[in-house]
Amino acid sequence: MKINVSSIKLSSCLLLLCISLAFFLSVIFWIVKFPGTRRVFMFPSADTERICVESRYLLSEHGMDSIQYYVDELLLGPASERCMPIFSKGTRARSCFLRDSVLYVDLSSDLLNDDPEKTDFRKKAGMFKKNIMYNFSGIHSVELFVDSKRAFDNN
Repeated sequence: MKINVSSIKLSSCLLLLCISLAFFLSVIFWIVKFPGTRRVFMFPSADTERICVESRYLLSEHGMDSIQYYVDELLLGPASERCMPIFSKGTRARSCFLRDSVLYVDLSSDLLNDDPEKTDFRKKAGMFKKNIMYNFSGIHSVELFVDSKRAFDNN
């Protein structure tokens, strides 16, 4: 039995070429349809005192647009039914800008719709700030405003 070496080499080369081409095309399609930047969202649990963590892929934007988009998504609330939104439903960001590593966020007064006796607004604001500072390393501080008035004094 005689094996033709040239036919084995040719078929191996063709197979290797097809596999390489398929890999190259799949990488190109993945780059074109890349889901975006992975962002982490932390929300309070509805059942316990724990924090629920979600990750979502947000469209890749550069600069302030990505921060504004993240803040809007954070205010929309969790995707899971076992988590609660940070602020009450309907709260939206009126404005959001970054200056000297400090993010200034002006929220609508809808966040005050929660019962003030049962709600710890400082804890909710802390969770809001924690989310932003975890996802954006260039932000060192977050200043919250409600209807253009500072949310908390410095005390």
